[in-house]
Amino acid sequence: MSEEIAFELVLPTERHAQLVMDWRNDSHTLEMSFHSKPKKWPDFFTEFKSDYFSLPDLPPLLAIFMKEPIAFIRFRAAANPINPNRRCCEISINVAPKARGKGFGKKILVEIQKFVALQEYDNIYAEIKKENVPSLKAFTAAGFTYLDEISKTIEDSKESIVISRFLAQLSPEKKNNEVYVIAEAGSNWHIGDDYETNRKTAFGLIDVAKESGANAVKFQVYRPETIYVKNAGQSDYLSAAGIKRDMQDIFSESAMPYEWIRELAKHCQSAEIDFMASAFSPESFDQINAYVNSHKIASYEIGHIHLLEKAAKSGKPLFLSTGGATEEEIKWAVEFYKKHGGKELTLLQCTAQYPAEVQSINLNVIPWMKHRFKVPVGLSDHSRHPTVAPVAAVALGACAVEKHFTLDNNLPGPDHAFALTPPELLEMIHAIRRTEAMLGCGIKMIQEEERELRAFARRGIQAIAEIESGDVLKEGVNIAILRPGKRTQGIHPKHIYELEGKKAKRTIPLGDGVQIDDF
Repeated sequence: MSEEIAFELVLPTERHAQLVMDWRNDSHTLEMSFHSKPKKWPDFFTEFKSDYFSLPDLPPLLAIFMKEPIAFIRFRAAANPINPNRRCCEISINVAPKARGKGFGKKILVEIQKFVALQEYDNIYAEIKKENVPSLKAFTAAGFTYLDEISKTIEDSKESIVISRFLAQLSPEKKNNEVYVIAEAGSNWHIGDDYETNRKTAFGLIDVAKESGANAVKFQVYRPETIYVKNAGQSDYLSAAGIKRDMQDIFSESAMPYEWIRELAKHCQSAEIDFMASAFSPESFDQINAYVNSHKIASYEIGHIHLLEKAAKSGKPLFLSTGGATEEEIKWAVEFYKKHGGKELTLLQCTAQYPAEVQSINLNVIPWMKHRFKVPVGLSDHSRHPTVAPVAAVALGACAVEKHFTLDNNLPGPDHAFALTPPELLEMIHAIRRTEAMLGCGIKMIQEEERELRAFARRGIQAIAEIESGDVLKEGVNIAILRPGKRTQGIHPKHIYELEGKKAKRTIPLGDGVQIDDF
């Protein structure tokens, strides 16, 4: 093949629908399809417009070679058969009759994986009829992994067929897909002038974070001279909270001793919780780098070129908060980080207000940021309520949640008042885990928990009188749309007009369902 294969969007037009129907009605295609009956116009055009465009981010495509369409590719929503937490779609491909036997199937399937990966899908799933040997070979040659061979019952016809299942992996499998919860201790270890009391408070914060079920506990490491200019003055938001002191003084008294870092990291290791620390200067970054598995850069450090470069070159994942940042500033930081070798990056939506007002949280930016910057996105939440924003963020696709906590809201210091108490931190994490369990795979499907009641209560066309072979089927006389209970379930009620006036081909006992081949 000297020319490359290109792809063209399929549109809900008569021209494209007619082309797809003609290819589908080819005798070989029908033989290899799950549904062997030819489609008819104009019913197919209605089906085409309503069913073939169900995934906005994965529209149907035509493969083009030398300016001629050679194949139709369709995507459907699908549950991942291996890992329900990974985003998956199902693919089907119909190569035009004139293009078969030329190796196009494999090449199309290889190229299409790149397109699907760009839409942030983790896997592509495929079901292929056992007899469809050319497709089986094409999917195998294109790098799809063979899963197994199973029996599949076609919903409409009740026909049972044997299929082979395949899966393509588009992104690395992660060991743990749960939302990563960072309990932000910050500088809340500082509760007075006594060195040993503050140190014990830091250890106590670690223990609370662990008991609450957090994945990590995070502190802040800085030196006052590397943050604000000497004559920065007083913060209005702190002054409003009754803390009327120069920023230099506040940061000086709450600067964590460097010698604590190793001790706190060791305590975290013993407690089996990740140790994290936000560095606010290259020097502080160097102090913590050996003790953390991932780094965190705070919102107003998003333009700190030296911190970003060190984070990129550390080879460790980075959480980057975006409070008070513009789209352009985020774009620059993401590109700079990647340019200097940074691999794993998670952006955190954040409102840099303490506490943040409810109307300022802007959770809907989470899916936008994922799409815009093609990286995972979480939430660094400064709102006071323990569960509302974190739960909503997780529902919107947040992969991480960071939240300040303290031992007591009444302790002295700038961050205690808006931080969560230990019971509230526990409540938040429980709510996040329950929300994760409720989210499911994102595909509307029959749950295992529904199957028993579905078989008992889903309506079908049932016999309301004993039907003998040769009897004429008539709604209200010998058939009706009813729930079957423990009797055999009949075909979908959509067939009721098709049945009317037809003759039964077998005896159907009272209560049993009419099947597709009974008339």
